[in-house]
Amino acid sequence: MNTATCTTTLIQQLDDFPRQSIRLGDVNQSWRESGPESGGSGEVLVLLHGISSGSGSWVQQLAALETDCRVLAWDAPGYGDSDDLSVTGANANAKDYAERLAHWLDALGIQRCWLVGHSLGAMVAAAFAARYPQRLAGLMLASPAQGYGQADAETRERVYRQRPTMLAQLGPAGLAAQRAAALVSVNASAAQVSLVADGMRQLRLSGFQAASWLLANDDIWSYLPVDVESRRVICGAADTITPPQAARQLASDLDTTEFVEIAAAGHACYVEAAAAVNQALKDWMSSATSRTGTSL
Repeated sequence: MNTATCTTTLIQQLDDFPRQSIRLGDVNQSWRESGPESGGSGEVLVLLHGISSGSGSWVQQLAALETDCRVLAWDAPGYGDSDDLSVTGANANAKDYAERLAHWLDALGIQRCWLVGHSLGAMVAAAFAARYPQRLAGLMLASPAQGYGQADAETRERVYRQRPTMLAQLGPAGLAAQRAAALVSVNASAAQVSLVADGMRQLRLSGFQAASWLLANDDIWSYLPVDVESRRVICGAADTITPPQAARQLASDLDTTEFVEIAAAGHACYVEAAAAVNQALKDWMSSATSRTGTSL
């Protein structure tokens, strides 16, 4: 298959998993989904994207895992068709995002799931796990952003302003053209870079600004450790945004948390090394469920 065909196929595959929306009181929440509503095994896998992505970035997981379980990839508040969070001063922390996540899962009738958070999504996943540990069969932090909440005021302000300023100056298409390749390694195909860029082209300034404030002013360690039995951290070996050394140290500091390094992959490891990440997800869920006598 040539590169052009590959590129088209990855993006066109999103048509198989159209955005869905639901009203949560006075706000809209969107997501993409695959698998039967009951889940092939009764299991539900929930995927949270990072600051420059959206639900569509998980298309390869939606496609590959739909026969194993019900898979849901959300659009964070301010992304996709999801309304912004209504927080005084627009300064939402990870707990605020986690509450939206809880309300969405409630609306879908999902009481327990496997939760994966990538990059900034890892902070939201950790906050959810801290508040609702009983609702998680397992927690995976993928290429986790640890946040700058403990940094000095100047650093926090710089981190907060940097990304929204670029988006405002370049526009979504310009940002995608300039930054998409940075989320993957030099090994990535044009198809993979194009998928990352497609998510960036859909960014909205309000959601991106709120997420940037979260990154700059919150800290994953405000929510860790958590009382969830099955915990895993994964990271691409070539990740220059959240380096594997930092991810490995995080896993080490969280006693009994497994660490998996994804070979030759950059920050968006689940895009660039989808087969390896999908297998890691299956192995993680299978190993944990086998200890409880259930099957995936």
